[in-house]
Amino acid sequence: MIRPIAVLALTALPALADESPAAAVKMVLDYHQSACAAQGGTLTIAEDAVVEAELSGDGQPDLLLDGSKLSCSTAPAMFCGEGAGCELTAFVGTVRHPTIVLDWRLEQAGDRQDLIITTAGFLLNKPDDMTSRLRWDTAIAGFAFVEYLN
Repeated sequence: MIRPIAVLALTALPALADESPAAAVKMVLDYHQSACAAQGGTLTIAEDAVVEAELSGDGQPDLLLDGSKLSCSTAPAMFCGEGAGCELTAFVGTVRHPTIVLDWRLEQAGDRQDLIITTAGFLLNKPDDMTSRLRWDTAIAGFAFVEYLN
């Protein structure tokens, strides 16, 4: 089950010991497979569940794992919560950075891409859903808020 978290309280998880983004994604997918199997289910991973991006501007591929593209046959709400959205995890270098989103997209911003996310209003204690532009900040090893788009 996902836990609702406020998108503005985005805190990167501890760095993964010398692992590439691809290895970190595999580790998370293996964990999700085990969690689904523990509930008697089978994990299905859509072909477009993992998206390559250039979030940090360092020329090394970063990855995004879209929880809306995962499903567990016996636990339909494992990666998405009713009205809250789905897990979206960015893997930048050795850092993985999860959040809950209703929708997301990438937009080119110079030598990198910004992450545009829509967050359920109730997760932000707001009456309406909010769309925000986030930019990876290597100094904090996480996303920095740039602007609201609505």
